[in-house]
Amino acid sequence: MKIGIFSDVHGCLTELQQTLSLLRSLKVDQLVCGGDLVDKGSDSEGVVQLMRDQDIPCVQGNHDAKAAWSWLTNQEPLSDTAIQYLSNLPESLTFTWVGVEVYVAHSNPWNDSSVYVYPSRPKALFQEIAKAVTAQVIILGHTHIPMYQYISETVIINVGAVYGNSSSESVYDVPKIDRHTCGVLHLPHVIFDLYDIVTGKLVWRETKG
Repeated sequence: MKIGIFSDVHGCLTELQQTLSLLRSLKVDQLVCGGDLVDKGSDSEGVVQLMRDQDIPCVQGNHDAKAAWSWLTNQEPLSDTAIQYLSNLPESLTFTWVGVEVYVAHSNPWNDSSVYVYPSRPKALFQEIAKAVTAQVIILGHTHIPMYQYISETVIINVGAVYGNSSSESVYDVPKIDRHTCGVLHLPHVIFDLYDIVTGKLVWRETKG
């Protein structure tokens, strides 16, 4: 089974459309989003409308949670329908696909947006994340940095951002990636492919163990 994963869209409708087109061309069986649909980009309303129309499972990001207070970079007004949709997004989702439990949250299992789970963070943080949920696979967003960590029999994944990945050298322990990215999770073997949304090319592949 192939799960198409994207996160941190941040109001970028064109890039979201590219992402969905790419993932569907890769023949994914299921789509899921790691949150932060709005703010920063120019069409948050359009992003929300597309997500609603296509009924794509999504967790609530920190920017989604504060959208009701209109703290948007472009001062873009959101409709009441969009705000209600964002307000009702769950903080986490849990799925079981082909016998593998998959947990999705935006920032971390504690929903604390002040904690950024960078690839270079101490091993102890990843151990705490793995202990916090029962899932074999944990999908996070928030940092805009692609990541694949295997710890305590748990895989922790971040697909980067539709909006664009962070380029700070200080938080990388993988080669610097300045791309708009999404990912495909292959189950039950827990193989993860990272894709460049613009070119459609495979950036890297990671396997469990």
